[in-house]
Amino acid sequence: MTEHTRPTVLVVDDEPLVVELVEQILKDDGYEVITATSGAQAVDVCAASDRHVDLLLTDVQMPEMTGRMLAVTLGKSQLGMKVLYLTGHCEDLFTSLDLRPHEAFIKKPTTATALRSAVDLHLYLGRT
Repeated sequence: MTEHTRPTVLVVDDEPLVVELVEQILKDDGYEVITATSGAQAVDVCAASDRHVDLLLTDVQMPEMTGRMLAVTLGKSQLGMKVLYLTGHCEDLFTSLDLRPHEAFIKKPTTATALRSAVDLHLYLGRT
């Protein structure tokens, strides 16, 4: 992410309504947003795009490819990408997922204000 470009956020969730809502919130805040409703679709979208993904905002539990699997896969080509997991399964998160320094999570359901804050904080103040 350079100083003169808007950060690009890849939003991935198997619930299309969640994707649409998050996309609108982030676009209203000035982010470039790419969306997908599965891990495989997200990989394909990134492969077909020349944009660097600054932040992957993904559900943890999705069919076929988990959010962690997606983050690892995309992390190979999207160097420096940060990850924000959007999850309704926080009670299991710390036993099943060891967060890496560039990763964080936010519980869903969430509010637009909390989502904006989490994205902003993780992108600009998050650990690398």
